[in-house]
Amino acid sequence: MKLSLIIEALRERAPSFKSRVAGAAEFQALEPNAKMMLPAAYVIPTGDTVSRQESQTDYYQVVNEGFAVVVVLDNRRDMRGQAAAFDAVDSIRAEIFGAILGWEPDDCTHQITYDGGQVVEMNRAALYYQFDFTAEREITDIDTRHHRDLDELVPLETVAVDMDFVDPGNGPDGDIEHHDEIHFTE
Repeated sequence: MKLSLIIEALRERAPSFKSRVAGAAEFQALEPNAKMMLPAAYVIPTGDTVSRQESQTDYYQVVNEGFAVVVVLDNRRDMRGQAAAFDAVDSIRAEIFGAILGWEPDDCTHQITYDGGQVVEMNRAALYYQFDFTAEREITDIDTRHHRDLDELVPLETVAVDMDFVDPGNGPDGDIEHHDEIHFTE
């Protein structure tokens, strides 16, 4: 799933952020780079979990793609974190849910579901709260190298069949008694 779609949806549908939504490769990169006014949000990939490859004839596997929305809330007026932790997190959660929960961001991704949240860090200036989400995606043979290799093959044009009749009690004698060809046209 393209996290840029999540970022854009939050910018458009979560008004408290006033478009202050960005991506970050990992949470540790936030602190030195977190220069946006608060409240702000960062969309971060959190990893995938996969099922086993289930098909014996093609390819079918389910992937749960994980991502987090880390919200940074102003905590300067409330050093104990009560207002930021309880009221502001609840309000922001409602906006985030309204922006992305249950949404299918592209043709290959099923509904986004909520996986929980937690305080990541709290200091005198800011409260960092992480909302975790997943979206299921199916990998089929169309997504595989095998499918691409088959697409590169030339079309089947002719099937040639040579028949060696069985000599009763002795098996085939190695002499081709009949030859046939089947030609396919497009």
